[in-house]
Amino acid sequence: MRNKILVILLSVLILIIPIGVTAGMALGIPAQYGATFLGEMAVKYDRLRSVEEPKVVIVGGSSVAFGLDSAALEEAVGMPVVNFGLYATLGTKYMIDMSKAGIGKGDIVILAPETDPQTMSLYFNAEAVWQAMDQDLSMLRYVPYENWGRLGGGLWNFAMSKYGYWTENNAPVPQGVYALSSFNEYGDIVYPRDFNIMVGDFDPSQTLTLDGSLLDDEFIAYVNDYAAWCKKKGASLYYSFSPMNEAALAEGTTEETILSYYAALASALDCPVLSNINDYIMDAQYFYDTNFHLNDTGVQVRTHLLAEDILRLLGDKTPTTLFAPDAPKRPADYFAAAVADDTTGYFLYEDNGETQTLVGITDSGKEQTELTLPVSYDGKPVTAMAENALAGCERLKTVVIPRETAFTLIYDGAFAGAPKLERIEMEANCAGITVADNLMKGTPADCRIYVSRAYYGNFAGDYFWSEYMQYIALAD
Repeated sequence: MRNKILVILLSVLILIIPIGVTAGMALGIPAQYGATFLGEMAVKYDRLRSVEEPKVVIVGGSSVAFGLDSAALEEAVGMPVVNFGLYATLGTKYMIDMSKAGIGKGDIVILAPETDPQTMSLYFNAEAVWQAMDQDLSMLRYVPYENWGRLGGGLWNFAMSKYGYWTENNAPVPQGVYALSSFNEYGDIVYPRDFNIMVGDFDPSQTLTLDGSLLDDEFIAYVNDYAAWCKKKGASLYYSFSPMNEAALAEGTTEETILSYYAALASALDCPVLSNINDYIMDAQYFYDTNFHLNDTGVQVRTHLLAEDILRLLGDKTPTTLFAPDAPKRPADYFAAAVADDTTGYFLYEDNGETQTLVGITDSGKEQTELTLPVSYDGKPVTAMAENALAGCERLKTVVIPRETAFTLIYDGAFAGAPKLERIEMEANCAGITVADNLMKGTPADCRIYVSRAYYGNFAGDYFWSEYMQYIALAD
């Protein structure tokens, strides 16, 4: 009997000790993500709790961070404004839960998630949440118990990443728009964004489908519970819309289908829909690098729309003066590539007018064990790599994306079809290169993305690339 008890105790210790060590590393090592885009979460959390009610709190994903001039909105509506939107990979549920730290009597709470299946669900990314809470672990108190299991599951990767950054004294310090330094004191992104930088003016990997498929029952129920919670606090919840790139609407979208979706959403929610959905379907030239992120002029348009929505709610129908009517135009030579054309004969292209897309590999290219991807062809930059572009490359082991790459979009599964692929060598910085949720689909399990130490922090903090850090290794 005594031996049996001893075995049980040892078994429990074997389980507990690694968990304790992992937790100790994760929670005890100094914060490493403070300079990243996710590092802004602690700043937003502090501002939310410090601004006294009555106030306006806008909750959502990165379309809120990229889509507001909070100071101008404050002036227009005569109330303090809290920009409480950050990053879709955290999940709308997480932002709702965190918002409960600072909502009080008289507050107007506006929920404006991106019109996307992930953000309109109960999606929860544990590792990203850990990174967001790295600067202030007191935020843990607002993570509900149903997500603690997932948090535990993400603890190991978070702890190992922190340990690696700490021991190498190499905490991520991203440059460009996806960094803590891009935010102002309101939580608005103020990094200069003059015009739309997307090839073709929209991201084709992020089609906007406005129909009943977006109405996730569990998500709707959670929003309705949130509305009831706000009411108990003396606050009022309203639903609004993220900006939506008109050019990205799914084929077959009509005024009737949009209104049908709008009506179904309004019927399902227990809170009022504050905005007209058609107002927020905006010209492509108001966007920046995704179908939800606005450029500087687009921010002024969206702020104007939201100000009118709030003033109408408050009974004030006086027209607002904050408006920027002219959509900015991208310079004609923006995608021009000052490099020699590809003459290898290894690649197949699709001509898009201004640019080229890499769509496949020729027979001679399929004989190679290493390929350096092209920058320009026929006098036009190669700005995208299509799904299955490497199909049939049975011998290929290494793909090099050169430092001067013109890529702005790499499709899901672009590296699939090469069964021996071991290395994707990114000589380039990731800034300005959009990737979606299945970049590594179809690649061998041991395939890794090798990046320069100088750019490693940019990858770790990038809006698109950070979710692939388990695949990313140092090249030097």
